[in-house]
Amino acid sequence: MSNYRWIRHDGDKLHDVGVNPDGSLHNPNGYPDDVVRAAVAGADERCHQRRSTAAAKAAETRRRRQDKRVYDTARRITNGEGFGPRDNCVICGRGLGDAHSVRRGVGSECWQSVLELLIAAQ
Repeated sequence: MSNYRWIRHDGDKLHDVGVNPDGSLHNPNGYPDDVVRAAVAGADERCHQRRSTAAAKAAETRRRRQDKRVYDTARRITNGEGFGPRDNCVICGRGLGDAHSVRRGVGSECWQSVLELLIAAQ
């Protein structure tokens, strides 16, 4: 668990409290043990929720950016623009080793997404 400089719990502000890694309380101000444990558990849960929400939002942002790069790549290909030869994929940035991928400038995994978009557009 964690140590906090202060925590709000049931309308009270508890200063300098926490639970040590061995399970003992860090409670130099002498608050009741059950109150400190409940306050720390609540604060840890709120922290976990914030981090989970942020991670989900970041994953969605990465997915949208990837989709946009695939769409932009497909649009440029239909306009006759080329990307290759390149050492890294224009969509995901991973290194390219396959000769066809190097010429295209798009890796084989990303190329499948581009092809699906091109076929759907026809």
